[in-house]
Amino acid sequence: MRINVLDRPWLMSEGALRSVVEIIPTPEMLATKRAQRLERTWTATLRGNVAIVAISGTIARYDSFYNYITGGTATEDLAVDIPAADQNPDVKAIILDVGSHGGEATGINEMAEIIRNLKTPVVAYVGGMAASAAYWLASAADEIVVDATAELGSIGAVFGYRKGKEQTIEIVSTVSPKKRLDPESKEGREEILTRADALADIFISQVAKYRGVTAEKVKKDFGQGGMLIAQAAIDAGMADRIGSLEGLIAELQAKHKSTHGGSMGLREELQALVAGKDETEIKTALAAMGYLPAAEKGVGEVDVAKIKEDATAAGVEQGKAEALENTKLVMEKCQLAGVTSAKFTAEMLALTPEEAGAKILDAQADGANAAEIFSTVNPMSDGGENPLVADAKKRAEA
Repeated sequence: MRINVLDRPWLMSEGALRSVVEIIPTPEMLATKRAQRLERTWTATLRGNVAIVAISGTIARYDSFYNYITGGTATEDLAVDIPAADQNPDVKAIILDVGSHGGEATGINEMAEIIRNLKTPVVAYVGGMAASAAYWLASAADEIVVDATAELGSIGAVFGYRKGKEQTIEIVSTVSPKKRLDPESKEGREEILTRADALADIFISQVAKYRGVTAEKVKKDFGQGGMLIAQAAIDAGMADRIGSLEGLIAELQAKHKSTHGGSMGLREELQALVAGKDETEIKTALAAMGYLPAAEKGVGEVDVAKIKEDATAAGVEQGKAEALENTKLVMEKCQLAGVTSAKFTAEMLALTPEEAGAKILDAQADGANAAEIFSTVNPMSDGGENPLVADAKKRAEA
């Protein structure tokens, strides 16, 4: 007995469909391997204020062990992860990192509509392939950016049937002549083709709507079921421009930087504070700003007022509550970790709480430099109110 993967329509390239048919495991294999399965992880990652959602491998409606071991994607996961990113206040843009030959038709139209109706700006990036169902999803994004070697297309639907080795006798009710179609008969092939064309028409009309073109243009210029390389796809209207994933991330981070308001202003302030300064100057500046206990103050001289004036020129007045909360969280992480280095503390204050936490863990794992950064005694607290919090409150009330 084998799992029948050809009892449903697929939106994927021919070679990939053959691979699915050839390597799909038997139930016995699944039972053996399920015991080794790890907990399911989310498909979304966060880079600054940009969420990245991977759409890779074979796309299926539901999650499965087969999808897991072959690096596939389930639309049931995307339907949870993408809206979660959209609703996260820290996410200002979403990238769909598409690298897929397509997959099962079920759920694709619904998922594409979810993508299209997101409030957060969403860009699809194709580094390798966006074929069939994968391109359907990518087309729903606000923009499609592709690598110079990317392939896009395979627009259409495929219904496949396997000839079984064992002969099966089935008796179908007279009122249901289309219940068991024979693909080798003229009538059977015509009926199956009608279904495939109907599905393809929906595919084409949705892509046309998302890309702002006519269905006739999609039929004529979008590959006619074939694949187009990046620039040809752009010329045809299937994609918008050439780019790289890292470049796109940096672009979106910079574009939506101003939406952080006071948080970004504080970050710029602290980055300016650290830039080009030695440890002594940083300690003095931090002390003057209330970020170190009084015992640390008075070490060296530096024009703190000038630093603060230059660093807080833009964006500090907006979002002060958010800035205060983020800074509080970073300071708490530094305190709990026993950070003693003022320079390291200032660098952490220029990051988000999540980024700072990761940097602290990395620093703790670095045996060579850990001694210069950490201590078992917490020097950032003198038992009273957190000086950072006190200073931030004063600035927020000003």
